[in-house]
Amino acid sequence: MLSSISGTTLLNQYHVEEFVTLTPLGELYRATDVRSGKSLALTLLAKTISDNAEAVKELEAEAVKLQSISHPNLTKYLGLYRTPTLAFLLEEWVDGPSMLNLLEKGPVSLSEALTYAKSICSALAVLHKHNYLHLNLAPELIHINQRGEILVGGLAGALPKGVKNPRRLSIYPQTYTSPEQLKGRPLDTAADIYALAVILYELITGAWINGKRAPKSNETIRKIHLEGSPPAPITLNPEIPDHFSRMILWALRKNPDDRLKTTTELLSSLALAARVSLDTVPLRTDPTTAPVTSRILSEWKFLPPAKPNTLSADAPPLEDRLASLTVSKKKNFRIGIAPIILFILFIGFFSIFWLVRPEEISIATPQQYTRFASDITPPPTFTPLPKPTDPHGGRIAFTCTRADFNQLCMINRDGSGLSQLTDMQASNYYPAFTPDGRGLLFSSNRNGSFDLYLLLFDEKQLFQITKNIGNVVSPDYSPDGLRVAFANRAADGPTSIWMVNADGLNPHLVYAGANTIVAVAWSPDGENIAYAMSVGNPQEYEIFIMDADGKNHLRISQGLKGIGGSIDWSPDSKSLLIYAGAFGDKDIFKIDVETGNYVQLTNGGNNAGASYSPDGLYIVFNSRRNDDQADLYIMRADGTNQIQLTNHPEPDWGPQWAE
Repeated sequence: MLSSISGTTLLNQYHVEEFVTLTPLGELYRATDVRSGKSLALTLLAKTISDNAEAVKELEAEAVKLQSISHPNLTKYLGLYRTPTLAFLLEEWVDGPSMLNLLEKGPVSLSEALTYAKSICSALAVLHKHNYLHLNLAPELIHINQRGEILVGGLAGALPKGVKNPRRLSIYPQTYTSPEQLKGRPLDTAADIYALAVILYELITGAWINGKRAPKSNETIRKIHLEGSPPAPITLNPEIPDHFSRMILWALRKNPDDRLKTTTELLSSLALAARVSLDTVPLRTDPTTAPVTSRILSEWKFLPPAKPNTLSADAPPLEDRLASLTVSKKKNFRIGIAPIILFILFIGFFSIFWLVRPEEISIATPQQYTRFASDITPPPTFTPLPKPTDPHGGRIAFTCTRADFNQLCMINRDGSGLSQLTDMQASNYYPAFTPDGRGLLFSSNRNGSFDLYLLLFDEKQLFQITKNIGNVVSPDYSPDGLRVAFANRAADGPTSIWMVNADGLNPHLVYAGANTIVAVAWSPDGENIAYAMSVGNPQEYEIFIMDADGKNHLRISQGLKGIGGSIDWSPDSKSLLIYAGAFGDKDIFKIDVETGNYVQLTNGGNNAGASYSPDGLYIVFNSRRNDDQADLYIMRADGTNQIQLTNHPEPDWGPQWAE
């Protein structure tokens, strides 16, 4: 039974217009962003997924990487969002038919099939280059826009190569699932090639790989994938060249080792079998090479252009509004322009003073600092002195996963005084103490996108520092407490380095970066900012430093494999703590900033997220050495005397030591 969300507005921003179809990821709806007026593809996750904390974490773990992948034949993935009762995915809306509409018309010509093959192979090749597999390829996720461009959606369900037993996200039948995926074996690019071959088989024959319509029973579908022998496409469509028919069957072999190995190999083989040059195959449909698609597009009722709502932040400039009033005046209005200006200014001032002013509120509801009225008290500024009485630092803040959400917790360095600072249906990450230790800066998506929030301990106040500038993570104060550096993914670009004043003023880009940046740390001497940036391999990074003004970039890491996404400076600004190693077996390393030489501080246990004590004599980190349960540990700076600090059945991770 379908969910009843049509006509509702989620997160006060996404109005669900209509149900479209069921996909391998969930129920697909067309929605409208009420702020921009743009149409979006909203996929509602099944309750079995949204109510499963582990399943949601798996999707969140890959989301940032997948959002950074861009290609003309890939539908842009915009992220995973949650309400107290639902979880949903957002993609850009492709206004046009899906391949499902094309398959309903029966078999297409070889040239039309090759156009689709080229576009889909191009999209999959990008995913594979990033070491991801699509694993949910289906006609419902392949769309054609008004320009005839073919786009593959469903990136949210992509998983790294080598995965086995991927979780099913919806009740969509396993019509395009590879045999090895059904058997729960480790997967590689051959799984996507099989799924594409099933789709191409349907395109050129008008039938599924059983020679008829696809069965409705998953049990029957599974049996055909595992044991059935597809009829040769040429027996169902005599116009198909024999060699082309054989290439499709080759891509449908049960054993993945016996199939064509890459999308390039598949596409080249199909073009050769069709006796056409691959360069002559277009990347978009046109009436000559794709007549069936062109006919569908000519009959399609496309949506009108977006008409964004005029919010206060998006209102036309004053001069434009006055111009419109002048025009109205010519239509028998007798009001002079000067009174209009005075009236607008008076109303604006009155609204700012009386309506924008925030009230003190509890921790559970964030307070947005409004920067327009001069008599409003901004978030406090901080100074680095005096240092805490305990030279090792008395408190450690960390992310603690509790129930379905990531919260913030704090504990004393001796393991006493464990307290949970947040308790809400939102994710809270990346805690950073203020320089005076009076508060905690962190990233949270309680209002939709990730923004920075400041929690003051004594006053029990919460200030929102950034608002709707992107997805903000990994904040770190400058040593003087006046600015905050952070990683931010704004619009469609990769995650970059930004800065904002400590009071929330002047958020701005500092360094765009060549690839996605996942961690930012300001050196204690204030001269440099270290960051972890992807250089090609998913979930692997290299460590760089730059001047605080975004200039003079230098790669520090040399020779370490599998570097993860966290960094911390030593108090003397001479070295960095990172973690690196094989997947599932990471260790903590110290890198010398000047030489790049590194020292391994742990040996086994799958460790990450290390942070120095204020005096540099101790290190706190998270480790999975205890039955794969993530807990916090403390060790001396040389790696000796490792002592467990927390012991909770749910993960504790990402610790930061108070300055």
